[in-house]
Amino acid sequence: SLKYYANRLTQYERIEIEEYPEVWYLGLDACKIHGDPQNGEFDDDNGSYNKVLHDHISYRYEILEVIGKGSFGQVIRALDHKTNQHIAIKII
Repeated sequence: SLKYYANRLTQYERIEIEEYPEVWYLGLDACKIHGDPQNGEFDDDNGSYNKVLHDHISYRYEILEVIGKGSFGQVIRALDHKTNQHIAIKII
């Protein structure tokens, strides 16, 4: 993935991806957040994850839409690129 797509990944992703033994989806067409996860750019003022449509979660799941929000998290509809199935993911 790095050999062919490093220039289309964020600086953080280029480091993070090396921790993953399998890569199924990169979210190359998403409007990615270019920031340092240590300073909070990946969540909002309430601590909720800022979802970016068509970006990846764990280089496997594609974020398709938010289907619910509550006091203790959010639920998104995602495509699992390993199994090619639509799934729900709860993000706390």
